Amino acid sequence: MIQANSRLLVVVIVWVALTGCRGETAVPPSATDRPQQGVSGERIAVMAPAAVEILLELGALDRVVAIGDFVLWPPTIQELPRIGPYDAPNEEMLLDLEVDTLITSYSEAAGGRLERLEKLGVKVLTLKLGTYEGVFDSLLQVGRFLGTEPRAQALALAIRERLDEIRKRAAGAPRRRVLAVVGQNPLYVAGPGSYLHEIISMVGGQNVAADALAPYQLVSLEAMLERQPEIIIDISDNRPGALRGQRLGSWGDWPFLPAVKQQQVYWVDPTRLMIPGPRLPEMATLVGKLIHPEIFGSLSPEEFLPMQ
Repeated sequence: MIQANSRLLVVVIVWVALTGCRGETAVPPSATDRPQQGVSGERIAVMAPAAVEILLELGALDRVVAIGDFVLWPPTIQELPRIGPYDAPNEEMLLDLEVDTLITSYSEAAGGRLERLEKLGVKVLTLKLGTYEGVFDSLLQVGRFLGTEPRAQALALAIRERLDEIRKRAAGAPRRRVLAVVGQNPLYVAGPGSYLHEIISMVGGQNVAADALAPYQLVSLEAMLERQPEIIIDISDNRPGALRGQRLGSWGDWPFLPAVKQQQVYWVDPTRLMIPGPRLPEMATLVGKLIHPEIFGSLSPEEFLPMQ
């Protein structure tokens, strides 16, 4: 059994290598339980990249007037003012921009700032995007806020149907042992409850960290090496020029691993797999190509690289 660690991941939608790994923490009731209704013309600031993609799908991207530091897509909003990282939204800028609502992923470190913003009249919509079901809950939550809940429900249903089709394609495929790395130095991996765990299982993989006690957890390298993964998917490095593609990289230091022997180590840009939202089916297909290319096809070189 992998031992739980007190240092947990706060949010997984922002590339773990960008923010460091923290634990997903329960969102205070004040941030999620009270009714929040968006209105036409409301000025929105968005910290979470996945929330931007949800707003795009729900036809509300034109309401966004500011973005967080880690929102790098789509290109159409990259000239908007940037209001800082998750744990430090710039209060002065938000007030100067007359922002009505801030949409973010919960960060324990940002708790005090978010409370101050609400006292100053800025509504805070907090999403829990780190888990598989949390993605769908967040989609519906944004839909309720925008007043477009039927559209959000239809989108959620369409995503689930696409994922069901992907699951059927891999039904009966041999289960291959997979290690999904979301943080290095120290080592963080995707565990049960995470959307990565779900899609690994969906496309015919077996997560070697399936006995973890949290969706994203700090683990010992030795424990993961003992699990003998056949495939390693490493999405921990967001730096420009970082290793991409089917390469051994630092995992080549462990030649006894099946994944290393079989050259099945993949370095994927975090933008491809660390923004859980409407693109879940595309993410599942990508992971399927890495685990069972005989079913899903081979990954093109471009699919390892950042989204454009």
